[in-house]
Amino acid sequence: MKPIIGVTAQTQDNLYDYKLQPVYISAILQEGGIPVVLPIVPPEEVGEVLDLVDGIVMTGGWDIDPDYYGEEPHPGTGRLNFEMDEFDSTVVKQVIARDMPFFGTCRGMQMLNVVTGGTLYQSVLDQLDNPVKHKQEHGRKFPVHHVEITGGKLLKPLFENGRTRVNSSHNQGAKTVGEGVTIAAKAPDGLIEAIELEDKRFILGTQWHPENFAVNGHGPSREIFSSFIHAALDYREEHR
Repeated sequence: MKPIIGVTAQTQDNLYDYKLQPVYISAILQEGGIPVVLPIVPPEEVGEVLDLVDGIVMTGGWDIDPDYYGEEPHPGTGRLNFEMDEFDSTVVKQVIARDMPFFGTCRGMQMLNVVTGGTLYQSVLDQLDNPVKHKQEHGRKFPVHHVEITGGKLLKPLFENGRTRVNSSHNQGAKTVGEGVTIAAKAPDGLIEAIELEDKRFILGTQWHPENFAVNGHGPSREIFSSFIHAALDYREEHR
């Protein structure tokens, strides 16, 4: 049976509707996974939700409350969603404890970083010296800046020349990482663009959005999702 992949969704500004870009669903389907959209539930119910799935894709969304990493809000911090922060952080903690496959993009990577002891630039434009463009104005199926693949076990084999161009659409970004976290990619301005937990079967976060490239046939981006789905299948075979 195909692995079931839980996909987090973002609440809309009105706090009544959920939002999820369909490219996440398409990228999972084309590599053989079955996506299911996860609503925000109370922390005590997260374990029951995770019992139903074999892997988690944590999507982009609102900024993360800086209280999670011990800072006061910067003027450049965007809108926050405290229920979403509570749900996402609980999911990441339990996924790591279960060694369940996890792939986080944009905010998903940032939440992985915060939960594992890292910190964020609350406003990359204001707090990073000489930043490249991190909030592109054209569609995400097109790249905007380069990243250097710096380490890890998941991305490095996919980019043989150690460099690729990525899309970018974010306000916050990883500043420091926690113990045991591998920095897997960096932008030309030094911003951390990907992190991994190498001691786990598949835990990866990218600041960019490979799903947009994957659905348009980009080989390495498809391989990220393929490797994730295969890890989820292994997890399913061990736990079902």
